[in-house]
Amino acid sequence: MKEISYTQAFTILVLNQKPKLNAFKDRRIAACLLISELVELMRSRTVRTTGANRMVVAPVETTDIDYLQPILRDLKGRDPETMVNYVKSAVLSLRKRRVLTFAKAVCDSLIKSGRIEEDDRRYYVTQTMAYRLVTEVYNDLLGDKEPADQTVMLAILLINSGLLKDYYPKAEADKIKDLIEQTAHPDKYLLVSDVIKRINHEVAEIVSAVES
Repeated sequence: MKEISYTQAFTILVLNQKPKLNAFKDRRIAACLLISELVELMRSRTVRTTGANRMVVAPVETTDIDYLQPILRDLKGRDPETMVNYVKSAVLSLRKRRVLTFAKAVCDSLIKSGRIEEDDRRYYVTQTMAYRLVTEVYNDLLGDKEPADQTVMLAILLINSGLLKDYYPKAEADKIKDLIEQTAHPDKYLLVSDVIKRINHEVAEIVSAVES
């Protein structure tokens, strides 16, 4: 999964279940997509949080990733707000225009790189690609070495979007959930970034907020 980001991998697995852009109108999936993009921006130090946990764009942007530009422009045009409030306002809007704009940008990046195809507003994901991603997540998480950041974040997204059960039998899904719960332990998974460790606790809260 090194050649694509966790945001792109998550998008592929969403489209593999429902191959249209409106798949991202699902509140849980929409929230997870936005969180994933925000985490990418935070890890690149393009976005930081203030003492009041409000997100602000850095004076000098440090990312030129094409699919992150729409959400970055949106953040710039708004007053600083918490991640919870930002995600809620986008996901709970009636038409979800911002969500669909952000999702389309990721889809376009995948089309450009030849990883998915589009025809008549329908996206096509090869089963080989989806199977490889799902297999890599499981093998990396349950392997002998510490899992990669990418893997941990993708697993968090699959768990909180509700997609985990669509890709793994219950026994395997439970193992993945148990392992992800351990990632925040200070003496474990030292290679997993602090941003991802922190977001692991916040995602469930944010998803719950958009569902209620």
